[in-house]
Amino acid sequence: MSYLVFIVIILLIWLLKRNFATIKGSIGERKVSKHLSTLDPNNYSLLNDLYIPKENGQTTQIDHILLSHKGIFVIETKNYNGWILGSEKSQHWTQVIYKRKEKFYNPIWQNAGHIKALQEHLGDTVANVPIYSVIVFGTQATLKFKQPFTRAKVIGINNLLSVIRNEPETTFVSPFRRQKITQLLTELKIEDKKIKKQVGKKHISDIKKDIENHDKKVRNNICPRCGGQLVTRTGKNGTFKGCSNFPKCRFTK
Repeated sequence: MSYLVFIVIILLIWLLKRNFATIKGSIGERKVSKHLSTLDPNNYSLLNDLYIPKENGQTTQIDHILLSHKGIFVIETKNYNGWILGSEKSQHWTQVIYKRKEKFYNPIWQNAGHIKALQEHLGDTVANVPIYSVIVFGTQATLKFKQPFTRAKVIGINNLLSVIRNEPETTFVSPFRRQKITQLLTELKIEDKKIKKQVGKKHISDIKKDIENHDKKVRNNICPRCGGQLVTRTGKNGTFKGCSNFPKCRFTK
């Protein structure tokens, strides 16, 4: 009997942690959305929580898409606490809270996948339209990056509006074109909560399958990025697996 009670307690703790992470993420997204909604509606249009269909039948979930006369801002929200460490090329970043360290997938890579799916879905509609990748952390995070980023802007939420307003206008996106893009993206907005929940479950299931497939390839010494052979190399921190197609492919494990 005591063993069953122990199992139930473990399951309850797991469910609470899982739900807490989901709720915390939603809170972060709402805060970012609130900041973005204060921008001039004549120049900026905001769409939140969109599921973009991919060519393989799966979807990619984008937290915020901000359309403007300057281009499209694709914004990924990370509502994490503690120190945040990582680099543009590293597959995983690190969250440090006192002595505890947690790894999470590089959000620059994550957002690059979002942008690729967005470009494939919109096609010629976004040809020559600048697309900016923005990663936003909440006020409880302290960003500890040693090198600047070239592929994305990684910022705290308090700097979000100034970064967007100060982005130079390299190409003017006409109101007609912005309206066309908005129309295409609005069609992806799911208002029915039941349907949205089903889509969300499928999205999470697809992510789990991708992770399993990724790990299976690595175990078989196959590069999950380009399909090349993984070989053992020696670096300053010891041995690691790297793609044989380096430098064209820089995957490491």
